[in-house]
Amino acid sequence: MTTITHGQATAHEVGNALPGFLTRIAGGVRHYVRLSRATRQLEQLDDRLLADIGMKRSDINRMVWGGERR
Repeated sequence: MTTITHGQATAHEVGNALPGFLTRIAGGVRHYVRLSRATRQLEQLDDRLLADIGMKRSDINRMVWGGERR
């Protein structure tokens, strides 16, 4: 049997959701920082070193961020 409840969430339910929400936010921030650092490090390389690893300067954002950054 399915029970459908209407109304506001209890403090216990909100308290359980908050740590998961904060964990997801922190994970997103860590991911952003990691990709930003990789972008900066690749941008510091000269064109010859980038060519050695098979990249052009114009490829950096696409290679690091993929389709994530808009």
